[in-house]
Amino acid sequence: MTYDAIVVGGGHNGLTCGAYLARAGKRILVLESKSVVGGAAVTEEFSPGFRASTYSFIMGHLHPKVIDDLELRKFGLERIPVPDVINPTDDDCIVFTKDPEKNRNQIARFSRRDAEKYGKFLDQLQAAVNILRSLQLETPADPFRTDPLGLWRTARLAWKLRKRQHEIHSLIRTFSLSAHDFVDRWFETDIVKAKFMFWATIGGNVGPYSPGTAFYLVAHLIGQTGMSFARGGMGSISNAIAKSGEAHGMKVRTCAPVDEILVANGRATGVRLTSGEEIRCKRVIAATNARVTFGGMVRRNNLPGEFMEWIDGYRSRGKSFKLLCAVDRLPQYRGFSREKTGVEYPAYAHICPTPAFLERAFDEAKYGWYSTEPFLSPIVPTYYDDTLAPAGRHVVTFQGGVTPYSLTNGTWDQERPRLVENVYKVMDRFAPGFSESVIDYRLLLPKDIENDINLPGGNSQHGELTLDQLFFMRPVPGYADYRSPIKGLYQCGASTHPGGAVSAVPGHNAAREVLRGWRWS
Repeated sequence: MTYDAIVVGGGHNGLTCGAYLARAGKRILVLESKSVVGGAAVTEEFSPGFRASTYSFIMGHLHPKVIDDLELRKFGLERIPVPDVINPTDDDCIVFTKDPEKNRNQIARFSRRDAEKYGKFLDQLQAAVNILRSLQLETPADPFRTDPLGLWRTARLAWKLRKRQHEIHSLIRTFSLSAHDFVDRWFETDIVKAKFMFWATIGGNVGPYSPGTAFYLVAHLIGQTGMSFARGGMGSISNAIAKSGEAHGMKVRTCAPVDEILVANGRATGVRLTSGEEIRCKRVIAATNARVTFGGMVRRNNLPGEFMEWIDGYRSRGKSFKLLCAVDRLPQYRGFSREKTGVEYPAYAHICPTPAFLERAFDEAKYGWYSTEPFLSPIVPTYYDDTLAPAGRHVVTFQGGVTPYSLTNGTWDQERPRLVENVYKVMDRFAPGFSESVIDYRLLLPKDIENDINLPGGNSQHGELTLDQLFFMRPVPGYADYRSPIKGLYQCGASTHPGGAVSAVPGHNAAREVLRGWRWS
């Protein structure tokens, strides 16, 4: 059978792109190398009876348009709102929700001055977030393209943004300011500063005192679905997308790793699996990381030299780890109080009591080691979702840092247990007795992530979110429109705009461009 298009990679973006194309009446085949679809959005058993979202963990970035277009609720997706996030100190904690007035009251417990400034800070932060949200569903306009389509896209974007100078200025500042400088000019209290600065550490490779890290802070707040878990874990998102596509004829094959994207006369003609099987199609859409696609599945001799220089320089270094713990009781934070916070239980926390605590976690990583006191984001999904653990038991997952891809004067084989001990020490400081509650665990380091889901460097964003790897520069100048130098070969993974997180936006945008190309061909 000849397919209209083959999607290489069954992560949530590949599935999204395939589902949109199937709904448009195209014959679509999605090929996934693992035995389950989802890529980084999967739910897996890591200890007998205990399941967790192995990599990604929050549903808040999944775009509402995708949820509605693909009817994901109909296909089993259930959202569990997470109403609050706490930041514990040794003897107290601060809690934030989506209610600005409640947040202001929480800040006032630590500083009335900070509470008074919160409104203006939130306006500035929201202005930058609003611009990013408005750009999410755009195919990046390349201001250096002079063909009619390029000029039209640039003019269209300029017209759309013509009256949004304040928001644009707020966003531009984030490209040069550190997260610390962005926050420090507004607040005086360490826990309030650290509350906002924590967002700048997620997926980053430098500490929040480094220039440009304010953008990470803003980028991690653009989700429009609301802070939430997917019942059954993040794999439920991928499964719902797959079912949506399959309901319209999309075929999904697992355990089908692709060795090569076939090219003839400058055009993609199909794929060859590692088994040797060849499958022909009219178009190929790669949901894989740009460095896996180009120079890997598409052989270098089929690609322009200048293009490959950019791909070779595409940075996807990861420095975050994931720790999945099976526990026999809920963590109890020393500083948490129902009376002070109005929260029943803190199922989502950020452990970073001061800005210096966050910055120090990056210090040892600069020289090839790992953090003695890692910052942590402990999450207890089983407080809301009893499908993930046996009765009376719980799952606690940690996203934390900082862990280099490789160590200087040491190996991860030797140091893995010591990193886990460091995590336990930090948790025991803020949640006494946590380490005694652990039944079993699984640790995932950047190299583990790379090996398991074919993500070079183990970077959770599929590539650093720096100015030279954003918008019309992502992943390569001239090819941010989800196309490639090969005719009929498209990109739809998080190496493209707008980047990582489980948003499904790259898959959505790429499907639109594929269909547009179909109309013009």
